[in-house]
Amino acid sequence: MDRQLSVKQLKMHKNKFLKNKYFWLLLFFGTAVVLYCLLFIHSRNKIPKWVRWESRTETCEAGLTADLTGKRLTVYSDKNEKIWESEKGHRVQDFLFADFDENGRTDLAVLLWKRGIYGKRRPFWVTDNEEDRYSQHLFIYEMTDSGEIRQKWCTSYLGEEITRMKLMEQNRSFLLTERISGACSLWRWESFGLKNMRNEVKLVAFGDNIIHDEILESAYGRHNGCFDFLYEEFIEEIESADLSSLQVETMLTDKPEAVSGYPNFGSPLAVGEAIAGAGFDIAVCGGNHALDRGISGIDVTASFFENKGMTCLGVQKSSDTAEKPYEIRSANGMKLALFSYTYGTNGKDIRDRYPYGVHYLPDSPDEEKKLITDLEKAQKEADFLIIFVHWGQEYETEVTEEQERMAQLFARAGADLVIGTHPHVHQKIEEIDRPDGKKMLIFYSLGNFRACQGMNDNTKTGLEAVIYLEHCFEGVRVREYTARTLTAFVKASE
Repeated sequence: MDRQLSVKQLKMHKNKFLKNKYFWLLLFFGTAVVLYCLLFIHSRNKIPKWVRWESRTETCEAGLTADLTGKRLTVYSDKNEKIWESEKGHRVQDFLFADFDENGRTDLAVLLWKRGIYGKRRPFWVTDNEEDRYSQHLFIYEMTDSGEIRQKWCTSYLGEEITRMKLMEQNRSFLLTERISGACSLWRWESFGLKNMRNEVKLVAFGDNIIHDEILESAYGRHNGCFDFLYEEFIEEIESADLSSLQVETMLTDKPEAVSGYPNFGSPLAVGEAIAGAGFDIAVCGGNHALDRGISGIDVTASFFENKGMTCLGVQKSSDTAEKPYEIRSANGMKLALFSYTYGTNGKDIRDRYPYGVHYLPDSPDEEKKLITDLEKAQKEADFLIIFVHWGQEYETEVTEEQERMAQLFARAGADLVIGTHPHVHQKIEEIDRPDGKKMLIFYSLGNFRACQGMNDNTKTGLEAVIYLEHCFEGVRVREYTARTLTAFVKASE
């Protein structure tokens, strides 16, 4: 009887336990943990399915031929003799020839998968190389004087895996890799191996810099003829940029009697000293006041900024015997082609004697074709094309039809970035589709930067354009941008 009762009680407890929700929760989580562990172990023994395995043959300038077939890489001499092949346990994803350290010897970059997170040599403090898992690595081999191929350098496990790689078009010793996230990394050889470069160029652009009479009086009356006070609050931002620009609305003069404000501007050399001292890299001088002091003003201004190591755009000196429609500036491995155009010069025209003195916007179909030709030529030399343009209607926040028409011309010509000035108020910012599928970013007007125009709030403020560029597989692209509002109005009492 007691035994029958105890069995009955056990059954009751068992049924009660099975009906308990905590039992099922424990069973569920326990099963999930086991499955996760099994999947994790399985995944470590597998190469991700997203990997694209290249299959191709390539011959380098040294005469070596590399053949990648079935995840195995073989290199042949110029006599078609096999001189090297990838290790048995290596699964080769891609390769390329280069001369990373620029020593004249051919290097072979190999992107591969292998077991273990380190190469043959690993840090002495590491005891577990995780030989049970596949990981991605970048190996560099070099051709020796004796004709052999030997390992020169390799990475440990790369972390976020690389989907593809290529050499930079403008510098064949730079390696560009793209990761799963779409982010790109730039590599260059330093000392004993490839090092990650900062794949970024920060551009900072400011609008119209106009030296009105009130500013001249303030500089001479309160600052001993020094104009540094105009730019002091912006120095930190200027220094943070790889390249910084401003629109030099008023030309410089080395003649004291030619110094004046509106309407025929002439700014003393001290203004140029303050601009250069603030750290600006680019002086955009193409504007409607470019000829206020004639060709002499252009000669003085261009020579001054060039002697300061700055790039002067939009005007050319009287001594120039050929047109230079653009200038090239380099930063962090990027080559930028810089253009500058103005709609006019307030009725003044010196093209009959100095045809290259001022760069004007096109005014006929033939001139439009020439603009397109100039940009196409620049595309062969540079990674990214920037146009600084003086256009639009003064004091109007709305963009004119002519601005929009010209913007479409720039887009057809292949411009990547347009920075506008002249209206003395800021206008809209937008991205325009180009015929090649890319985007052109355009700031129609940054408004004033430094001026004494207090008509309304729009003329008292301006924009600072901040643009970040990066290398990608399609070239150089705008990664992000912003426009910061600044106080442009310089009070007479400052």
